[in-house]
Amino acid sequence: MYPQAIPAALVLGLLAVIVVAPLVGLLQLGAMPGFESGDLQFWQSAYIRRVLVFSLWQALLSTLCSVLPAILVARAFALQPSFPLRGFLLRLFALPLVVPAVVAVMGVVSVYGSDGWIPLGRSLYGLGGILLAHVFFNLPLAVRLLLPYWQAIPQRHWQLAEQLDMNTWQRWRFLEWPVLREGLPGVMLLVFMLCLTSFAVVLTLGGGPRSTTLEVAIYQSLRFDFDPVRAVVLALLQLGLCLLVAGLTLKLQRLPEVEISLDRAASPNAGIFKPLQLALILLTAVYVGMPLLSMLLDALTGPLSKVFTGTLFWRSAAKTLLIGLSAALLSVSAGWFILRYSASLAGQPGRARLIDLAGSLVYVVPPLVIGTGMFVLLSPHVDVFSWVYPIVIAVNALMGMPFVIRTLGPALRQNHARYHLLCLSLALTGWSRFRYLEWPLLRRPIGLAMALVAALAMGDLGVIALFGTPETATLTLLIYQQLGAYLIPQATVTALFLLLLCLSVFWLLERGVGGRIDD
Repeated sequence: MYPQAIPAALVLGLLAVIVVAPLVGLLQLGAMPGFESGDLQFWQSAYIRRVLVFSLWQALLSTLCSVLPAILVARAFALQPSFPLRGFLLRLFALPLVVPAVVAVMGVVSVYGSDGWIPLGRSLYGLGGILLAHVFFNLPLAVRLLLPYWQAIPQRHWQLAEQLDMNTWQRWRFLEWPVLREGLPGVMLLVFMLCLTSFAVVLTLGGGPRSTTLEVAIYQSLRFDFDPVRAVVLALLQLGLCLLVAGLTLKLQRLPEVEISLDRAASPNAGIFKPLQLALILLTAVYVGMPLLSMLLDALTGPLSKVFTGTLFWRSAAKTLLIGLSAALLSVSAGWFILRYSASLAGQPGRARLIDLAGSLVYVVPPLVIGTGMFVLLSPHVDVFSWVYPIVIAVNALMGMPFVIRTLGPALRQNHARYHLLCLSLALTGWSRFRYLEWPLLRRPIGLAMALVAALAMGDLGVIALFGTPETATLTLLIYQQLGAYLIPQATVTALFLLLLCLSVFWLLERGVGGRIDD
């Protein structure tokens, strides 16, 4: 009855193997050499307790420092729709979503490092630096997630508030807050999850054992301490925390299916608070743009010829490009089969939602946890370091699935609802249906999904740091190695090239695959 069921079942089965097999490897603690029953009692280890407390504390602080200001900034954007730079600034706020974490770290170091514009000295490396980088990433994200709630308020409600002569506090209490409180818990939990699973930021800015999170501790246990038992215990603990946060997110709120409009929509007059709101927007824009601008200036005055003439640099760039494009193609292809089957279940919304959820459930399993499971499962049988590229591509494609499902899913379901019966009447199936109907209508979300996954895979540091070697390094791992050797100028140049490469690939895929905006 559903011809799309077979390929979808194969894809979901393969996803289950990639996710479940490593988790089974993590659970086989008893068969690991050196395992003792007391290893599972993590609360008796002062080291694990300290790592756990710091992980939760930095995630909580990062969430509060990101989301609370984002409420004010999103409200300012909503109430000031007519200032000239609004569209440009919202697009600037989307930039951290595709900027590799290690590039953002270099920008933070460039601004707040010892020779930066706002030198913080040694205090940059530790909790302070982690918060600065996390806010750079998550404040713009929170703004873009919260803004649709203001845009969802009907214009007649604003008009009624004006007729009733409501002041600012009354509008907030009776008009804005009832809408915002529906989505705020979910946004905060999402940001908390991102900060809890942050790896590159903590690895480079943590500054030592006192600022170690679970993700970094897993990496250190495998690559430096050679203690797989402790790594597995930490991975299981991290997985449990992520599942708990994900469960709370699903219970409290679902993110809105609303796209942010950059149009100058009608809104109430901000009155005397207009200058303050504009100042808040511009201050946030300076905070977001300053690390990228500073890194750009430092890189342009850095050792460009020395970096660009190195063979290791270009080999790393080629490997980065290979991983990004391969992961994007693999992730979008797998997501396509899942979404086609989900769209065919239009009369069974519960089952369709379950299929989509199964495809994106990997989002709650951190990539480093999957990587740890693969390391433990495969290392007794094969040389995992010689399988670095298939493993890194597979894990990054898996991590890109939620973005593919969310980006491509709505358009594909709408397309199926409109034209499925027409295709049946014309006997349009298989490749013909894809070529003449689905590709012209869906190429834009396909291009966007590929661009997102490619940019994320090219900026990944977690999995490649676990399995990579100096000979198989990507640009992200090369930057980390340069930082470890205190080659800051070279790392800055490499980071700028990585940023330009990610943005170029994003633009080429979005436009090349997705077509021109005015098609």
